[in-house]
Amino acid sequence: MEPERLQRLLGGNELARLRHKLARKLLRDGGGRLSLSRVSDAERAAVERLIGRSPRQGKSLSVELEALSRALARAGVAADLRVALEALDGPLIDARAEREAERRRWKEMLDGYRRRAELLGVADWLEALQANGLLKRLARGNESQGQRLLEQALGVLERLPVQGLSLSALAAECLGDAHGLDAGRPVAALVRRALARHWRGGVARVDSDERSLWAHAGVLMGGDITSAVLTWRLPVRPGQSLDRALSCYCQQAEPSWLTLRQLLRHPPAWACAGRDVFVCENPAVLAEAAERLGAAGAPLVVTWGQPGAAVLTLLEQLEAAGAVLHYHGDFDWAGIRIANALLERFAMRPWRMGVGDLLEYADLGGRLLAGRPREARWDPKLRSALEARGRAVHEEQLIDILLGDLRLG
Repeated sequence: MEPERLQRLLGGNELARLRHKLARKLLRDGGGRLSLSRVSDAERAAVERLIGRSPRQGKSLSVELEALSRALARAGVAADLRVALEALDGPLIDARAEREAERRRWKEMLDGYRRRAELLGVADWLEALQANGLLKRLARGNESQGQRLLEQALGVLERLPVQGLSLSALAAECLGDAHGLDAGRPVAALVRRALARHWRGGVARVDSDERSLWAHAGVLMGGDITSAVLTWRLPVRPGQSLDRALSCYCQQAEPSWLTLRQLLRHPPAWACAGRDVFVCENPAVLAEAAERLGAAGAPLVVTWGQPGAAVLTLLEQLEAAGAVLHYHGDFDWAGIRIANALLERFAMRPWRMGVGDLLEYADLGGRLLAGRPREARWDPKLRSALEARGRAVHEEQLIDILLGDLRLG
């Protein structure tokens, strides 16, 4: 090779575009004919000088890469075109081929964990990690780090579900770091995504809050005594101390609060197979039921607006115990949103929530509707009827009607 001659023939900034086009053609096709438009005088002169072609006019240029390679070798400047280009600009790197090779490596790595994911029932989560590149982003493109994070996430998932184990204890046990599953940590993001997509046959909404996702797998965040659910007359088989206490509350027809901690650490033995359990949005309904119905009232659970982790956990337990769940909420856009989410997640029946029910309340006043209108998944005509009414109907306005449904016998 003669570097100085090569630099004079094909080097310099004025020929950088030409070299770049030649390199791309070599990498993409291995050779063939390169056609250039809007060529400069320097580019045309360089090509014609190299291959010994007589000067021509025009703004386009066509050259065979094989002919260029032979000309360089014949002149003793470089063994071939690739050698010449690499001597001038460094190694030719096929970025597309490298990206494809990297994609294959990540796919092969993830495929190696498919059996473990299938046994856990989270194969779709693994496929999503491959499709959306989340694992690669969390590992900052490092394959070894990605494999380590996936190993750790699967280790946590294989430990679940638990019965009221704290998040920090779970992290310490599985990861050797009590903060390893804190918000913002990569393994926590992977595990929460798995819980949000699917968990052992129970579906958790993707938009569930963090506390609800962990609770779905029996994990407590902090003490979890602030997340609680208000209940009334829920039947339970006396057994553990908590069950005996709940049985007394049921018999005495007194409202009772259950914390998420209690539900996860000491799951009650609910005795409600085939029994109707009613769910409402506002605590005023439960308060009046306890006051007026006493032991003649049907079981009732209150979501207190948007249901939190304790409410969702209790409803999961009741559904698993065979309860027949019925839901009533406010006739407004927020109420429809809550009802949509609950009826999507649980095998729950609407309770006086149809368009016919709304039309019966035509003589009732109410606040002006506010917020974005929503379709009711259980009754496609409800939205237009509610828009035509223009005012909400809240549960507090319907207490006498609802208590009539709750009265046993």
